[in-house]
Amino acid sequence: MKTKNQNIIFLIITILFISCSNDEKSKKNDEDTQNCKEINISMVVNGEKQTYYVNQSGISLNSDGGYTLEIKMDRQENSNLWGKQGIDIILPYKKTGVNVIKNFIYHHYTDNFRIDGDFVTGEFQSVVITNKNTCFYATFSGKLKNGNQEVIVTDGSISYQYYPSF
Repeated sequence: MKTKNQNIIFLIITILFISCSNDEKSKKNDEDTQNCKEINISMVVNGEKQTYYVNQSGISLNSDGGYTLEIKMDRQENSNLWGKQGIDIILPYKKTGVNVIKNFIYHHYTDNFRIDGDFVTGEFQSVVITNKNTCFYATFSGKLKNGNQEVIVTDGSISYQYYPSF
């Protein structure tokens, strides 16, 4: 009789534990989705407000077992169909904080202006606020010099939502 009662108590505790775990996981997923901001990628580049669009994003496995998030964005200039501006950001997946972006590669090609480089090698400040399996949000600013050319970015923000990778 004692063993039967112990088994029933163990079964009840197990069921409660499992149901609570699933509730917490579901609640966390709901909170993650609610913390995602509307998709918006904008910045002021050399005094001009610009908007970019994500054309590719992905999470890859590193050789050390960690993960890397990469988001590629571009902007087609309206005045010049051959002009192109783009950004590629690379950082550790799920890592948040100040200056955790490893690469912020910028390129701008038009008939009379060509510059490309990694802002992180120059003056660059970033704050990654959200970096989850469904969304990413960061603010940034910086200066890129390439020879006698200079690009100054202020008021930058990336808010992007995507489908969970895994």
